Amino acid sequence: MDLEELKNRWQTESDKNINLNKKSMEQLELLLKEKTSRTLLGIKERYRGLISYLMIGLLFNIIISPFLHYFLGDEGPVFRLTFGGLLSLAVILTTGLIVLFFYWIKYTNLKTDLTQLDVRTALNDHLAKQKKSLRQEVFLILAIFASLFVVARLSSQYLGHGDFQDIFRKDILSALGIGLLIMGFYIFKRWQMYSRNIKQLRGYLNELTEHD
Repeated sequence: MDLEELKNRWQTESDKNINLNKKSMEQLELLLKEKTSRTLLGIKERYRGLISYLMIGLLFNIIISPFLHYFLGDEGPVFRLTFGGLLSLAVILTTGLIVLFFYWIKYTNLKTDLTQLDVRTALNDHLAKQKKSLRQEVFLILAIFASLFVVARLSSQYLGHGDFQDIFRKDILSALGIGLLIMGFYIFKRWQMYSRNIKQLRGYLNELTEHD
């Protein structure tokens, strides 16, 4: 076997290996696109679940508010909505609609079809979006909690139930403590969910990097 023939054979084998590696990489990218799409679909489904729960909760509040006095021990189940009750309902509905709109934007803006995108770019993009989304949710939850507290105190003062700064009472401090616990628990659960999403997406990206 002369040098030229050896060189040609080596070139042929090298071209075969390149084609095999290219084909293997294309298959890996296709597989990772499918995995990423499934992960994003799962995230989108959870957003849809939150939206559904919020809508049911708002509807329940609308229905139950006029009869709340009955459940609290007043006279029989007669439709009655006081000014204070109407004010509370308006605050709950406004807050709920803000949160509903927030998650609706998240839901509609989350694209799950990656067929026309570069998988590495898509993964980096969605990783950044998940981190940003977590920060946005934490900020929204803190802002809503602070806003509800301020509105509750202003409403209480307006209705003649004490001054705005009159919070050092057992019932108010208890309500505040329970509210902080609920807020902390919700933030923790959302952080857990986002951490799982980020871990999955980062795993796909690492798998792609290992085969470069």
